[in-house]
Amino acid sequence: MLRVRISGLILLAFLMSTVLPAFEAQASRWGKSYFPDANVVTHDGKTLRFYDDLIKDKVFVISFLFTTCKDVCPLATARLAELQDKLGDSMGRDIFFYSISIDPETDTPERLKGYANAFRAGPGWLFLTGKPEDIHAIRHKLGERSRILSDHRNEVLLGNGGTGEWARNSALGDLDSLALAVRGMDPKWRAAGGAARTNPKIVRFDLASQPGQALYRRLCAGCHTVGRGDRVGPDLAGSLGRRERAWLVSYISDPEKMRARQDPVALALAAKFPAVRMPAMGVSDADASDLLAYIAHLEDRHAKRSGPLQSLFALTTHRGERLAPELVKGQAVAVVFGFTHCPDVCPTTLLDWSNVLAGLGADGDRLKVLFVSVDSERDTPAALAAYMPSFDPRIVALTGSPAEIAGAARAFEAFYEKVTDGSGITFDHSVKTYLIGRDGRLAASVDLHTPDSDRRKVLDALLAER
Repeated sequence: MLRVRISGLILLAFLMSTVLPAFEAQASRWGKSYFPDANVVTHDGKTLRFYDDLIKDKVFVISFLFTTCKDVCPLATARLAELQDKLGDSMGRDIFFYSISIDPETDTPERLKGYANAFRAGPGWLFLTGKPEDIHAIRHKLGERSRILSDHRNEVLLGNGGTGEWARNSALGDLDSLALAVRGMDPKWRAAGGAARTNPKIVRFDLASQPGQALYRRLCAGCHTVGRGDRVGPDLAGSLGRRERAWLVSYISDPEKMRARQDPVALALAAKFPAVRMPAMGVSDADASDLLAYIAHLEDRHAKRSGPLQSLFALTTHRGERLAPELVKGQAVAVVFGFTHCPDVCPTTLLDWSNVLAGLGADGDRLKVLFVSVDSERDTPAALAAYMPSFDPRIVALTGSPAEIAGAARAFEAFYEKVTDGSGITFDHSVKTYLIGRDGRLAASVDLHTPDSDRRKVLDALLAER
């Protein structure tokens, strides 16, 4: 039953994302008179009023989960983590995520915090619990009325508390279309021309030569990388060398069964990643084999890449000269994308890396921090030169033509988008810092919410490379 259920949900999500309009919200009378303005508690232990603090005048995405869920919840939450990355610094500023536990007696704030940390929830993403009667009243008003935990609704609700617009969508479908639908909840974004980009695109996969591609994108990419470091689960690079194929097929097909029979490797993985266990997703042995073939393809492609650093050598530094390969040769490199008119995330990130460089002492001279502006029009070398004295002098700012900046962003798979509204021009962009080893290959990514101890471990490993 579980396999049929998950396969059906994925098929439904695919149809929703490729057939239905990305923005189909209807005006609603749902307001304060409709919602119980009950107290809810965040994963950080803060008590908030559901309507006044979270719904009123905000654009948001609401999902339902429970942390002991063994199938759809971790998959859907991983997809929301990917969506969070696509929305960039709009998160916590223009857009908010609320993941409401439907098992509040089990899901304490402490338990939800572990779940939030596992999925690297950033600013604006709250995991909510509260008194059972209050959570029941809220979820009932939101249309989630299942009596059995495992039967809860798996759609996400998109809403704008200021305009009263609401829509249902799925986190299991195409994330680009979902990102457009979420942004489409903001009338200012639509008025600035965003609505013209909300038509969904057909998602095409290379099923003939890479039959595992679609499964990987839908089921695996939210929790795993291939060659980019651990995420919610382990980095899959080298998995075919570390494990026997038969073991991998069995584990992908039914990890819960492997844990139940006390398989030592399965139990070790559960201990290493305790907050979220890989669910049984209804994958057949044949599908698992296709996934392994696609993972091997990604690993081969990753190994053959010359490294994303190459894309930066076309850019110009804030000193007015092209970035020379000698400047970063043999060093660990941290790459940040942003722009000088950014009001908060960019200066905070650069100050944070200034502190990191100072804290590394002499080792700080072996780490090169690069700040790539996505605002080629305003961030000239002269403008960057006036901006950078606020930060550690070892940090180098880079700019270039729109095409050169776009090429650099593609190499790092970083997102940015120019936004024009009544207040002027701004950019939504990825808030990650990309860490590159001395071999020129991408090793990991971190952000302002990565624990200092975790970041230091990565940096120590990169600086120790020979």
